Amino acid sequence: MPTPLPPLPFRVADALAQGSTPAQLRASRLHAPVRGVRMDARRAQDLEAVCAAVQLVLPDDAGFSHTSAAALWGLPLPHGAEPVADLHVSGAPGRRPVAARAIRQHEGLEPGDLARLHGLRVTTPDRTWADLGALGAASDAEPGAFGLADLVVVSDALLRGVRGRGPHPRALLERRLSRWEGRRGAVMLRRALGLSRRFVDSPMETRLRLRLVASGFPCPVVGADVFDDDGRWLARPDLSWPRLRIAVEYDGRHHLVSAKQRLDDVARQEELERLGWRVVVLFAHDVLRRWPATEGRVLQAFLDRGVRPEDVAPAPDAEARTRVVTPSRVR
Repeated sequence: MPTPLPPLPFRVADALAQGSTPAQLRASRLHAPVRGVRMDARRAQDLEAVCAAVQLVLPDDAGFSHTSAAALWGLPLPHGAEPVADLHVSGAPGRRPVAARAIRQHEGLEPGDLARLHGLRVTTPDRTWADLGALGAASDAEPGAFGLADLVVVSDALLRGVRGRGPHPRALLERRLSRWEGRRGAVMLRRALGLSRRFVDSPMETRLRLRLVASGFPCPVVGADVFDDDGRWLARPDLSWPRLRIAVEYDGRHHLVSAKQRLDDVARQEELERLGWRVVVLFAHDVLRRWPATEGRVLQAFLDRGVRPEDVAPAPDAEARTRVVTPSRVR
């Protein structure tokens, strides 16, 4: 009677050594992500499961990197990125981590570049960020490649915080960048870091902010807390120009499917408008499909305040969330 297979995932050599047969290793319920490894075929599209299987044949100084690491950390990826089909592994300088054609292999990891995440060796968030910059510099035409906007989205996400860790300090990204000078992607990383901001709630908010700046609007304040002069919290607009009392709110899908969320949104919007704010509410279609009209709506809000966008200074990145006090108009 054949020896039962080892618990999944397992190395083929270990299974054969304990008495499993080649026929058992060809069972349809098994999947081979790389040569010499078997895993549960039902989890062949599960990134963490695939990585756990591949890690069985990786040297101790190698780990998952680039878009694979980004996905494992929960960082937002551009449309077309396929972390499972396009698995990235990095190793020490001068060493190919694994003999597998299906894996994109890199070298050059430095001491401290790997972290543990759910039992997996993964490049640290700041090293992952640098590697993504190198991918973007390599080819914007490549499926899943990182353009500048994609890299700003990741930078914003890091400043907000990644899975299992708090906010990633800007200083840490700056230190990584200083060590990355002269390498592929350094110029794009510097541009992305300069455009990044803390307190961003979603990738679409980042893309909206970048489109506004590209259209000539000053960089808005991100995620300011607005209080009345009695100290009562009123709202936290996604983007705003507080001195002009102009707010731009991006409403994603959850704002539409949750009745409570929508009621809360309307109540906050009405309260801001009662205190003299102009609130421009945008949806994905406004940002992605009808930008000229959206640009016109925001421009009109500026003109109604008697100012032109080019006459307003851009808001710098703030280490602490901005606090805005709006005097009450109604007593």
